Amino acid sequence: MSLGVDYTRHEVRQMAGYVPGRQPLPGSRVIKLNTNESPFPPSPAVGRALTQVLVNSDLLRRYPDPQSLDLRRSAATIFGCETEQVIAGNGSDELLRILLDTFVEEGEKVAFFSPSYSLYPVLTRIRGGLAGALPLFQDGALYQPQLDDTKLFFLTSPNAPLGFSFSNDYIRQMAKDLSGILVVDEAYADFARDNALSLLSEVDNLVVLRTFSKSYGLASLRVGLGFAAKALIEQLDKVRDSYNLDRLAQVGARAALEDQEYLRKTVALVVQERQRLAVALQELGFTVEPSQTNFIFVTPPTAYKASALYSGLEKAGILVRYFSDPQLSHGLRITIGTRDEMDQLVITIKDLLKNGDRK
Repeated sequence: MSLGVDYTRHEVRQMAGYVPGRQPLPGSRVIKLNTNESPFPPSPAVGRALTQVLVNSDLLRRYPDPQSLDLRRSAATIFGCETEQVIAGNGSDELLRILLDTFVEEGEKVAFFSPSYSLYPVLTRIRGGLAGALPLFQDGALYQPQLDDTKLFFLTSPNAPLGFSFSNDYIRQMAKDLSGILVVDEAYADFARDNALSLLSEVDNLVVLRTFSKSYGLASLRVGLGFAAKALIEQLDKVRDSYNLDRLAQVGARAALEDQEYLRKTVALVVQERQRLAVALQELGFTVEPSQTNFIFVTPPTAYKASALYSGLEKAGILVRYFSDPQLSHGLRITIGTRDEMDQLVITIKDLLKNGDRK
């Protein structure tokens, strides 16, 4: 046994780590449609705000605000809640870890649907919780699980990687049935017709997560927000690392958040391209899952393998996401890009279908 294994906790030795989507080297000539970043740069207000910090370099020698107070105040104003109902994290991934550290004892059950975000079981096992994956559907309908013994349930809405949203009626009922806390992970909510923030005033065991990595175009800054009742935020804040958001992240995220006009414009463009791509692929014989996100999950025509199409696109310099999970290996998840990128994708797919490997 190696030295590293000798010192490693049993739970960590037995688990597989999370595998993020491929990140090409800077300067690579690829069309990157595999990790659901925005195809557009962030609001111009972000660059101006970051420049002011960098010009005043004296700020960089001092710690940032440990409470991210200005960012949280802006979020509370925009989303219609109180500042004490908001927590800021180093991406929503840090907030997932904070939730587990705050509420889950070793051996307690943490549940989530499968397929959904594959980081949930990884973080749960690191914490020592019992990870329980539940089916999304039962008898052709959304599964309504019994959750009496569940301390924390992670619900991705809209779902990744399939793209559909859970209704607020479904979320409300799930929270009512759950003895623990329901975490609605809304990374893609800005592209959807509805969201769960309106339920905070009536559901006291609900936490809603948002990220700046998708619609706001700030994946590099790693900023997430959590919304919940004051009593829950107070406990989460005890577990949060001091100075968990650096000054640039706080300032940039606040500038992006306050430019809602730019957000609406870029989201509308993504939704428009989402629909256009869906129609183009359906005309080529693909099955396209209805999407409320900035990606679509598609199944190639019956005669073609998703894995072969993925490899062909990669060779052509187009990265999409292929999952080896048997529940998903029949299809591909494609991030919505710019109009030119979507046009090039469709042209390349047509060529691959004409000349590519069949099953």
